[in-house]
Amino acid sequence: MNLPMPMSEIKASPEKEGWTALLQLEFKAKNSAGAAKTILGESSHYGPLRVQRPFYPEGDLAHIYILHPPGGVVGGDILTVDFTLQKNTQVLSTTPGSGKFYLSSGYFAELNQNLTVKPGACLEWLPQENILFSGARLQARTRIECQGNGQFIGWDISCLGRPTSGEQFTQGAFESRLEFYHNETLLFVESQRVLHEKTLHASAGLRSNPLQATMLAFPCTPEHLESVRNQIDTHASDLMAATLMDGLLVIRILGNNSELIKQQLTQIWQVLRPMLRKRFAVPPRIWAT
Repeated sequence: MNLPMPMSEIKASPEKEGWTALLQLEFKAKNSAGAAKTILGESSHYGPLRVQRPFYPEGDLAHIYILHPPGGVVGGDILTVDFTLQKNTQVLSTTPGSGKFYLSSGYFAELNQNLTVKPGACLEWLPQENILFSGARLQARTRIECQGNGQFIGWDISCLGRPTSGEQFTQGAFESRLEFYHNETLLFVESQRVLHEKTLHASAGLRSNPLQATMLAFPCTPEHLESVRNQIDTHASDLMAATLMDGLLVIRILGNNSELIKQQLTQIWQVLRPMLRKRFAVPPRIWAT
């Protein structure tokens, strides 16, 4: 699962084969009444990716909702999201619903996410899950760069097939890469390939679990790890694990129920956030709609 995908397996998306969408956001700190409030300093977009105006349910911290109006992605579509958090900014970002990747006639869809957190800044990256319909073909890339004392808490959730509808991922392909850097030093990289149904059931694969999630938090200590493991112990029947590497806390989950996995991740976030941010966890309002 961790070998690079052979180029023969990848069918490049030709120009005009699908929709191209780009969303670039830069956040800045604006001093007001002696406090620094995070504002959206620069925003540019191309194609069907949008962002709502920032919400401030916590005062100075900006809640950002990323929108994809078409609601689904097909082979040949390319989506790119670039976030840059300048010094001393605080952002929580999520999506109003799951990402849906539909059956492809052969071309790969692409999802590229580049997240940069400058010193003194903190990004909480909490998107809904990406659902790959049977026959979908997706290449997903996420690169996270923290600088100095920048902080990050976030997750990535993928669902292969639609278990609630009884649809298994019997055809299609999923190739993903998640990278985390601190001061340009690579601390963590996770690559995965799912090219056929066998990978779903292999003991070295997904063990018949269509849902997988990876959560990262930085910078963390053994105290954070112990608190997360205590939380995990309340879900002893699930395939969950946590480890600490060079200050990066990594939590992995396998399962077959997306709502349960999101609940478990949210509970871990509620444990970590007060320890890292000195703030109680305030769920985005859109999660309640």
